[in-house]
Amino acid sequence: MSKRPTILIMDEDPETLEQLQTTLQRAGYNVLVAVDGHAALRLAQIRKPDLIVSDLLLTGLDGYQVWKAFRADRENATTPILVISALNIPANNEPWRPSPNAEWQLLSYDAFLPKPVDLQRFIRVVQKLLAPARTSPIPGGPSAIVAIEDKEIQSTLAVILTENDFGVETPVSLSEALQLARAVPPAALLVDYCEPDEAVKNFIRQTRRYVPNTVIVAVIDPYSEFETGLETLCDGFLTVPLHPTRSIISINRILDHVGLKHRIKAISSQLITTNQDLLDTQNVLRAQNEELQYINNQLRELSTLKETLTGMIVHDLKAPLGAVLGAINFLITDPDLNLSSTHARLLTAANAAGDQLLRLTETLLEGQRLEDGHLKPDVEPFELPTLIDVSLHRVSPLLTMSHLEVECTFPDDLPTAFADPHISQRIIENLLDNAIKFSPPRTTIRINVTYDSNIITTSIADAGPGIPKDRQQEIFDRFAQIKNAASPSTRAGFGLGLTFCHLATQAMGGSIWVESDGESGTTFLFTLPVYEDETSA
Repeated sequence: MSKRPTILIMDEDPETLEQLQTTLQRAGYNVLVAVDGHAALRLAQIRKPDLIVSDLLLTGLDGYQVWKAFRADRENATTPILVISALNIPANNEPWRPSPNAEWQLLSYDAFLPKPVDLQRFIRVVQKLLAPARTSPIPGGPSAIVAIEDKEIQSTLAVILTENDFGVETPVSLSEALQLARAVPPAALLVDYCEPDEAVKNFIRQTRRYVPNTVIVAVIDPYSEFETGLETLCDGFLTVPLHPTRSIISINRILDHVGLKHRIKAISSQLITTNQDLLDTQNVLRAQNEELQYINNQLRELSTLKETLTGMIVHDLKAPLGAVLGAINFLITDPDLNLSSTHARLLTAANAAGDQLLRLTETLLEGQRLEDGHLKPDVEPFELPTLIDVSLHRVSPLLTMSHLEVECTFPDDLPTAFADPHISQRIIENLLDNAIKFSPPRTTIRINVTYDSNIITTSIADAGPGIPKDRQQEIFDRFAQIKNAASPSTRAGFGLGLTFCHLATQAMGGSIWVESDGESGTTFLFTLPVYEDETSA
């Protein structure tokens, strides 16, 4: 017993899938069904079909991509492909593109049938593809049932259609014709309406009801009169006496016209469905966007509340912190107190730590004001070396306690800077605090100042742990904590000072960055504008 061929069909239209599957199973074939390209490829790898029936428009992988994958698969490379589509596609191995902006593609297939599918022709094409060496000819054109009881007219039409490669059936009665049409709907059904009786009229009504996609062509004489409403059930007409050339031209035109209407309807339906899907997606995205906006507004309000609360707390810290520093300074400078060297050293350390805490407090306040746009730099000319000396004096207790040296290098012809001196001093002190914190004892912090035509560049280098190159931009983010794999130390404290430096340099028209080999040693560099009068002199 010979093995029944296996046919894989893939189409997104459930009605088309059901029609093709039912027709093939009735013809004795094994049928595999896939609703998308991915499912089709998985089935083909497992079952190895003898024929592939595919639409061009599929979800995910389109028909072209699926066919290309089949051709690339060694075991399925020679499997014939029958294309069914509502689109007009070019001949096999001709270039094609689905839209004007798409790339050209070379379509490779073995046969093509338009939608709606002529199921009788479909079966004949399937037979031809599965048995190409068959000796008896199989018509490749549309299928037609000549439901005409006048044997002379039936025979004439059968000859005309057969000579033009139609697949023709000539039932002996109208009841047999209706039975054949309902079993496997043909492309065309021709009926004699020259002398219609009730049987012919009922036959036309039942054909239109049960096989709505079949084209009904009525054969009439010039004096035929149609019953009201019956004429609209027919798609076209042939007039006796029948002329072979005119008749076949008329039948083909009627088939093309009706086929075009069906294809337009199918494509329009698909466009409507796609448009509705897009509208549904748009509504979902709009709802998600509104929800995100609501959440963002809540987060913004919480962030504002947090920043306001932080500002209030920091502002309230300044008064008691000032009192503490004042008391410590009084104890250090009071001549009536005979402090031991240990007590003097502890008070000096406490005073240095208090100054550092005061600088952190002021950095928090001014950084917040910079972010909110409430702090505008008050730019004026100033000498950068003088500002560096003042900053070094303020951090000198920390340098002493940490056993660190500072080495400064300035060019003799250094021009005047043009920025906010108060904010610039805060930048220098923050970078010095950072260098002091991470420098090993008995090392040197190096400050180097250079300039070119319109900017002054200041670098502050320490011998502490390096910063990995892929994390160097993060060091300026608020609360950044950068760990070095080569060192147990974590670079940056709360990440607030460097964030302030980044905001402040940008506000004054400069920039700041870090340089490090990632293992040991880090250099922070920032730029300030040169006073224009100096550059033009």
